[in-house]
Amino acid sequence: MEKSPYKYVLVFIMTFGLCFSGFTNVIYAARALDVMQIFNMSQAQLSAISSVSNLPAFFFAIWLGNLIDKRGVRKIPIILFALATVAGVARVFSPNYTILFLLTFLGCTFFLPVNIIAPKLFAPYFSAGEMGAAIGVYSSGAGLGTTLAFALGPMFSSTKAALAFIAAGYAVMMILWIIFVKEPPKAENAPAMQKTDMKSVLKSKTMWKVMLCGGLAVGAAILLNSYAVTAFIGKGMEPAAASVIATIMNFCLLVGGVVAGFIVSKVGRYNVPYVIICVGGAILYYLAYWLPVGTITYVMIGIAAFVVAGSIGVNMGRIALIPVTGEFGPENIGAAGGMNQTAVGLIGFILPTIAASIFGTNYMGVWTFAAVILVIIGILGGVLTPELGPKGKLAQEQASAATGK
Repeated sequence: MEKSPYKYVLVFIMTFGLCFSGFTNVIYAARALDVMQIFNMSQAQLSAISSVSNLPAFFFAIWLGNLIDKRGVRKIPIILFALATVAGVARVFSPNYTILFLLTFLGCTFFLPVNIIAPKLFAPYFSAGEMGAAIGVYSSGAGLGTTLAFALGPMFSSTKAALAFIAAGYAVMMILWIIFVKEPPKAENAPAMQKTDMKSVLKSKTMWKVMLCGGLAVGAAILLNSYAVTAFIGKGMEPAAASVIATIMNFCLLVGGVVAGFIVSKVGRYNVPYVIICVGGAILYYLAYWLPVGTITYVMIGIAAFVVAGSIGVNMGRIALIPVTGEFGPENIGAAGGMNQTAVGLIGFILPTIAASIFGTNYMGVWTFAAVILVIIGILGGVLTPELGPKGKLAQEQASAATGK
């Protein structure tokens, strides 16, 4: 396994990229009044353009992941980041909502590698025991991006300035990729030619379980985030106080995601921590909304977000470890990451939309529904999915076979 500091450079670059992806996702919501006035948007149009960033993954993630498996981790992302920069610059000059929507979709499509390539990029440099921490730090980028968008978004002199900032971020990502990212070294005993096998990824039962956990976890997170302010206003909070709740939630999601990654790396197992993260987080989130509003509300929402943060990052960290099951080889990790992001894109768009249509302003119903989803994820990902960690049975058997013991 790679011992040089280079692997930490990769984590920084990927975290930076995911941060800008998260920033892009919520910049319209962060500047809602200004955006709606400039582009004459309705509330429904604002919701649509705020969630459109999930759709590229549904349409292109599996194809892109498989393409990266075949062509490598360097050239394809450079081309796509260059196109994202072009789309980002063009978006600054959008004359109407339709063009803005289209360019947002294109920009998120071209920037898609930051969402799917991490397991593929990290696998050659991080051991199975280190992967959870690496993915945990990387995943924190999304929370950092959304937190910065809400904090800094209103401070830009104009919406055009905010969009220009995002375009600059796309360009910086392209430059970082050109300078630092290289094709990983081949293992000493690796075959000279490793063919990718998309069919084996699609047939992998473990991949389907991990993929569903990823999609449902993101869907639940988007649902709770979109309702955080209005739900607590509905309980009698002042708008400013409800905004503080949303800020606390996002900050604790950011910190909790990093901590969860380091915990699973230290423990060497994923399943038991995952059950605690999802089921424990579900209970805490439910209590945070069910209990009377007061100081306890801020405390409970912070603890709940801190605990449940790992539901996304810890799950993603398992993708690079699925080859231990023998269901597909490490050369297919890019396609597996794309398959996971497909579920994230589809479920992340559909689940909050359906929940909002069903529950409307029944905020207790929304919170209960999200808690149930988290419990389901905990069972699916922590009980029904095989243990993939380095101290699990599968990894131990593989290690014993490798050493001939």
